[in-house]
Amino acid sequence: MKSATPEVRGVAPLHAVPGGRIAILGSGFDPSRAHEHQVYFGDRRALVCRVSEAQITAVVPEGALPEVHVSISGAPTNPFRVSIASTFANDLQPVANPVFDPSGFLYVTLSGSRGDKVPVSVFRISEDGDVEPFADGIVNATGLAWGPDDHLYVSSRHEGIVYRVGMNHVAEPVADELGIATGLAFDRDGILYVGDRRGTVFRVEPNGEPRSFCHLEPSVAAYHMAFDRDGNLLVSAPSLATTDPIYRISPDGEVSIFASGFGRPQGIALDGDGNLYVADGLIGDSGVYRVAAEGNRVERVIAAPSLVGLAFDNAGGVLLAGASSLFQLELGVTGLLNPG
Repeated sequence: MKSATPEVRGVAPLHAVPGGRIAILGSGFDPSRAHEHQVYFGDRRALVCRVSEAQITAVVPEGALPEVHVSISGAPTNPFRVSIASTFANDLQPVANPVFDPSGFLYVTLSGSRGDKVPVSVFRISEDGDVEPFADGIVNATGLAWGPDDHLYVSSRHEGIVYRVGMNHVAEPVADELGIATGLAFDRDGILYVGDRRGTVFRVEPNGEPRSFCHLEPSVAAYHMAFDRDGNLLVSAPSLATTDPIYRISPDGEVSIFASGFGRPQGIALDGDGNLYVADGLIGDSGVYRVAAEGNRVERVIAAPSLVGLAFDNAGGVLLAGASSLFQLELGVTGLLNPG
């Protein structure tokens, strides 16, 4: 029997970027009258995709406010509070994770079209959202990593070069002949690893000489890389396959599957508990997925349109990188990362 009074009891996931698809969970919804069900985030009406007795799927609208309710034939349900990301910066072109330095400045690329030398390759953004040029002259700037020497490292997928950029804004090459250089990551010993999306992960020796570390399936976009607390290198490599895994590479270069079933996994980041977060473009369920440290549990924690990367800040928030914009979720890390 249907409930006489429709009720909203929850939202999954609890965090969203406008354009992401979420589920409103409750009771008393009537699929036979689906056209009468309207979903609002504050005063902004959402596109309703599907109605069942206990769930409504809807797309979060632009300008959404953090309270969702359902209106059926003009009668509203109780509101339920959700977390909606705000736009942090526009007119950029990140193709991988943005990265924070220890002072809280955020770095992001304007990558440009293939072979295009844009006026500014990397921008630096303050905690207040002020955007300033940081580096130029890097063609198709792609991967970013903050080095143990307090310099920003940037890969050029066009040149196959990794550059080091200091506070003087000068970009100097530190390694070359790296193929289509995309992902960057430093291990616990400060050694740089570079992903050539054609199928090789390089280890860059202190003298700048690249050595092949392991081989993976080629990627159509980029390798995205991060080291876990045990010293394993985790890599996402979106391909043309129906689904893609997250690879785990041991310190000895042995490749295994850490987690599988992703639609188009891109940027990755780890929290302090060793859980992995993956920006995935799975059709209909795109957003950010959390993978438990053991790799045995995967759940979507942020609904969003297609993302290329993410980064956690020092204040417990997360920055999400889309094709041309950055979005910010301002909430404590505990509230975001731990299941309710």
